[in-house]
Amino acid sequence: MIECYLIVNGRSDGSANLSAVPNRGDIISLGDHKAPRYLVHRVEYLNNSDTVNLHVQKFANETSCCVAVNGYRNDNGFVKEL
Repeated sequence: MIECYLIVNGRSDGSANLSAVPNRGDIISLGDHKAPRYLVHRVEYLNNSDTVNLHVQKFANETSCCVAVNGYRNDNGFVKEL
């Protein structure tokens, strides 16, 4: 297990033990569907340490995360100018 510190807006939001280091764009879930979700923006490795800092965006729950990430990744819901 790899210890990862969650950084939200430059401040620590706790840590998580993950089986693998996530990549940019991955979503981290630490509990059930009502628990917060985290979208990874940047992965920061620390010198001479087994820990990793994950700069993330925090969402309140699974629903709010899915809506925001789907809107960000595809623009099907946006009107295109002709």
